[in-house]
Amino acid sequence: METSQRTVLSRLQRVMRAFLPQEEDFFGLFLLASDKAVEAARCLHNLMNNYKRLEVAVEDIDKIEHEADEIVHEVVRKLNTTFVTPALFDREDIYRLVECLDDITDMIKGTIDRFQSFRIVAPTEHVQDMSELLLSATQALHENIRELPRMQPGDNRYCRQINTLENEGDVALKKALGELFEYEEDAREIIKWKEIYEFIEEAMDRCEDAANLIEQVITKNA
Repeated sequence: METSQRTVLSRLQRVMRAFLPQEEDFFGLFLLASDKAVEAARCLHNLMNNYKRLEVAVEDIDKIEHEADEIVHEVVRKLNTTFVTPALFDREDIYRLVECLDDITDMIKGTIDRFQSFRIVAPTEHVQDMSELLLSATQALHENIRELPRMQPGDNRYCRQINTLENEGDVALKKALGELFEYEEDAREIIKWKEIYEFIEEAMDRCEDAANLIEQVITKNA
C-alpha cells in the first residue's frame, strides 16, 4: 500500500473511533470499590484489636465511605453517558454489583459509628472474630473481581470461599447472640450489641451477594 493511501486510511480510522461509542472501564471501578470495602473491613478489624484508636477509626471510615460513594457516582455517570458496557455485564448487573460493594462499606461504617455512639467500653471476643471473617470475605471478593475478566464458566472458587466465610459468620452471630441473651441482664446492652453483631453479619451477606452475582454473570454469558 502506498504511503498516501496509508495516511488516508489512518485518518479515516481515527475519525471512525471518534464517532463510535467506547467501552468504559467498569472493571477498574469495580476493583476500586472492592478495595474500599477491604479498607473499611481492615479499619474495623484493626479497631477491634486496638480499641484505643476509636476516634481515629471513626475519622478513617468517614473518609473511606466518602471515597466509596464517589466511585458509585462515577459508575452512575458512566452508565448514563456510555452506549457500550463490558461484554459480561449489562447495565443492571453493573449497578447491582457496585451497589453491593458500596453497601459493604456502608455497613462497616455503621458498625464503627455505633461503637462510638453507643459508648461501647471494649469489644467482645465475638465481634473480634466476626471482624476477622469479614476482612477475609472482602479480601476474597477483591481477588474475585481482580480475576473477573479472565474467569471462565464454572470457576466458582471465590464464590465458594466467600459462601463458606458467610456461613461461618452465621454461626458466629448465633453464638454471639445466644451468649448475649443468656448472660447479659442490661436490656440496653443487649440492644446495642445485637445491632452491632447484625451489622457485621449484614456486611458479610453483601459480600456473598456480590460473589453470587459475579457467578451468575459468568454463567449467563457462557
